[in-house]
Parts: sequence; C-alpha cells; structure tokens
Amino acid sequence: MLITYIGLSEYFQRCIPKAKRKGYFFIISLIARYSDAKDLYEKLEKDWASLNDLTGDKILFVFSTPKVRKRASFFHIPGKELYEGVMCPFIELLNGRGVEDNNGPFEFQYGGYNKIDWKQRYSQTITEFAMNYNILEKEIPCLFLYDLIENRYKVIPIGQSTDIYAMIKAMVEKIAEYIEERKYIEEQLEKYKNIEEYYCLYEKLEKEAEKGKPEQGVAIRMVLGEAQSYKKVKDDIFDPKIKKDLKRIGQWKRQYFSSFEKDDVNKKYYFELKKKEQNIDNEFNSIWDNLENVMKEKERKRKKNSKVTILHDLLSACVKLQSNSMYFAISENQRNDFIRDLLKMAKYDVIDQTRRGISSVGKCAGEVDILIEEDGLPITIIEALNLDSLNTHYLDRHIDKIYRYDTVGNMFNIILSYVTVSNFSKFCEKYFKHIKEYQYIYPLISADDRFEVEDFSYADIRVMKTMHNRNGCDTILYHVCVLIRQ
Repeated sequence: MLITYIGLSEYFQRCIPKAKRKGYFFIISLIARYSDAKDLYEKLEKDWASLNDLTGDKILFVFSTPKVRKRASFFHIPGKELYEGVMCPFIELLNGRGVEDNNGPFEFQYGGYNKIDWKQRYSQTITEFAMNYNILEKEIPCLFLYDLIENRYKVIPIGQSTDIYAMIKAMVEKIAEYIEERKYIEEQLEKYKNIEEYYCLYEKLEKEAEKGKPEQGVAIRMVLGEAQSYKKVKDDIFDPKIKKDLKRIGQWKRQYFSSFEKDDVNKKYYFELKKKEQNIDNEFNSIWDNLENVMKEKERKRKKNSKVTILHDLLSACVKLQSNSMYFAISENQRNDFIRDLLKMAKYDVIDQTRRGISSVGKCAGEVDILIEEDGLPITIIEALNLDSLNTHYLDRHIDKIYRYDTVGNMFNIILSYVTVSNFSKFCEKYFKHIKEYQYIYPLISADDRFEVEDFSYADIRVMKTMHNRNGCDTILYHVCVLIRQ
C-alpha cells in the first residue's frame, strides 16, 4: 500500500512503469474532492492493515490524504513498513535534487512550505487527474482501477454511504481469483518458454512477410514453410534483422522445436495450457467489463431465482453482449461463457455444459448449455444457439433437447437465440409463427409474441413465451431472440 498526498497524475506517471517492473498486476486508487476526502479516508484508515493483506504483492492500493502533508519522502517512509510511503511531486527539485532523493520532512526541505495553499493544490491535482483519465465531475468520488497487464482503467463512482472497504474487498477477491489461476498457468508454461519464443518469432516473421518487397515476403514464407532453406533464398532478404531472425528460428527448430512437434503428448498438454490461459483471460475480461455489478452485488443476498429476476438478469447480460464487439463474430460457446459469467456475478448458482438428461440420439447424457440451480436443485435450463436465418430444423432440435435435459419439469426454461440477420423484425415474425405451430413434446396452451419484461423494451431484443401442459401443470418456455451486429 502506498499513500500519496497530492499530485496523482504525476504520481501515476512515475508509478505505473515501476509497478510493472515490481510485478504488480493492478493499481486501485480512491479519487475524492477535498470536501469528501476526510470522511472517506477516515472510514478507510481503520482498515489499512486489512487492505494491505487483501492487496498483497500483486495489487497496489494508492490513495491521497491530507494527513500526510508534512511527510515528503517519495516512496518509503524511513522506519515504516516497506509498503508505506508518501510523496509531494509539486516541487520537482529541492536544493537542486529530485524529490526522490529527499527523505526528510517536507517543511524543512522547502522554504515556501507555509505559503502553500494545500486546499487549492489538492483541488488542482484532482481536476488534472480527472481530465487526464476522462473522469466526469459527477463520477467523483470514485474508485480508480488501473490494469497494468492490459494498460486499461475503470472508474467506479461511490457515495458517502458506500462501504468502500466492502467494495474493494469484493473487487480484490475477483481479481485475486484471476491472478491465482493465471499464476498457476504461467508456472506450468514456464517449462515451455523456448516454445513460446519460437511461436512468437514465427508469428513476427509471418507479419514481416506481408510487408516490404514481394520477393522478400515470398522468401520468408518459403523458409517458414520449409520449402527452401535460408541459404537458398537469403539474397532475396533485404532487411538484416529479418535475416538474423530467420537464422535464429532455424537454429531453434533444430535445437528443440522439431522434437517438440513429434511429442504428441507434450504438444497436446501445451495447447491445453494455452487454451486455459485464453479462457482465464476471457473470463476476467467479462469480470472487468462488469466490475461495478461485482461490487454492487457483494452485499446483496443471493437472489431468489424467480422467473422475473432470472429473465431480468439474463436480458441485462444480453445487452452487454450486444455492446461488446468481441462477441460480434464468435462461437456459441464463447457467447455462452460471457452470459454464464455475468449470471454468476449476479449471484446465481450457474453450471455450464453439465451432463444431464438424455441426448438427442438417446444414447447418453446430453450437455446443458447453462443450468441455474438453487440449493443443489435445478431451477431453469438455458439452451442457446446461433442463428443467421430461421433454420427451423436446428431450432427444433434445441427445443426438443431442452425438454430431454429437463428431467424434473421446471416451471420455466429458456431458449436463447443469438441472431445475425439483416431484418430482425421479419425474422421474429417467422420465428413466432413457427413456435406457435410447432408440435411440442408437451401440448401448447398459449403463445405470446411480445412478452414484456420491465425495463427491457428494446427493439433489438424480443422475448416470446409459450405455455405448455406438462402432466397437468402449466410450464413456460421463454424464447429470447437477441440481435448481434455483424
């Protein structure tokens, strides 16, 4: 934990590269105006030790407080814990030296100390910081989270009544899970360091082949594809750096990559690790996109899994999916992962790809896309599919599958369609006509082509509802069609 007085923009300029070199993953900071600062920091002061335990050696917690204006060492206060320090970056030079070189009390180092309008300076530095990071005035006070791995930041507004410690704890717990999983994968991948370097160099050379003179690109591709040796085509390579890289990749291939390629077990394990690494990053990106919900939900009790709450939170997740360009052209499973992660963050017991029921061919258990449980018992099944047109055969299979998976008779289930069509309205008309006429396993009682969910009257999301008689009980199948941009 580092404590700074003022000058947060200057501090971050200095801190970010140093924090990266020290191996930190994230910086968390509290940004508040002078009038708000005292109360907010007093709430946090009693939790400093706990916050330091939470942040550990991978998350750096930084905040600004008027209490340390007389201490001006740049990072570490002599005699204090290694994680504790203060700074005042407003004076770049003190007696001809940098602020970093002065560990004594600031009032003795700088003769004009008593003339400084600290309140004005504090206001000035918060304004500068807000401008640098596009923070709106209405968003202050806020928590500021900087991701040192991806070089991105997030601003989360807070109020005077907010339990900041609880919010930070919720945030840190989620980040800690990600760090722990990533650390494990990195440790496993360490023994493949040479292989990683080989693939990186190979990819770099592939990109180089697309640039520059055509004959050079052809030569690079021939060497990479082993159609020709480097010696045969070196005269067509004009860039000395590329020549050096081609020689190096040939050496690496002979030294260790050829044997790796022949070791099917080892190669399979490596690619499994890389896939896990990508999945971990994708899951954290979902968490990052919805960090506000993570913290807001932390102190709420687990939701009662009613039709209203599940539909509401599913549609909220769909809205976020629609606005995220990463999911415009992507597989059904990857979209399901995004939806699943958001439902988990909304405090549902969510299980994905669970072996349950019987398959469409009746031979073995099928895979449920998303299953929501409560106290270990099933509540609803969400079966998802990608549709670029009304493929009725594909849709029918999923409708039948959801009933095969539902072995107990849930009060409601959901078909979730990720739709990529040019005319969404026409698609929905055809979709409703089909589900109204379809011969279900359980008889159709009624059908609603525009089921209204409160706060979700959007043109690019349509909810339809069919009610069925299952052994004398009314059960519902919701059809959620979500338009995905192409």
